Amino acid sequence: MKKHIDGIHTYLLTLLAIGSLLAHAPAYSGDTKQFVDGAHFRLYYKSTTTPVPLNEIHTWLLHLYTRDGEPVDGAHFRVYGGMPAHRHGLPTQPRVSGFGDGHYWLQGLKFSMQGEWEVWFDIEAAGKTDRVMVELEL
Repeated sequence: MKKHIDGIHTYLLTLLAIGSLLAHAPAYSGDTKQFVDGAHFRLYYKSTTTPVPLNEIHTWLLHLYTRDGEPVDGAHFRVYGGMPAHRHGLPTQPRVSGFGDGHYWLQGLKFSMQGEWEVWFDIEAAGKTDRVMVELEL
């Protein structure tokens, strides 16, 4: 019974976190600091942990839009990256899952040291493919 109640508690906290993140996401035409543009898509990203942590697996909230600002559902993502200066990749294999209206979770991301990181997203949706990159200095 305690496990069931703990599971419900965790579920409710997750829903509250999602609601809070969605409420604070910038409008498509507004803040561009956390947007990256490709040829077909625009990707908004936000770490659920601020600042982005070192040596911790964490999650990002993603919003995927067309270049015209329409949300994109059903996209498939390939995520990879690393530290160009050190010539190594990410220490984990992050995965993306969607939950509707152009919203996605990027889970399993970890940065193992300070420095410049790149996170690449290969995106496939609606018969189009795109590649965008997020640059981070941690």
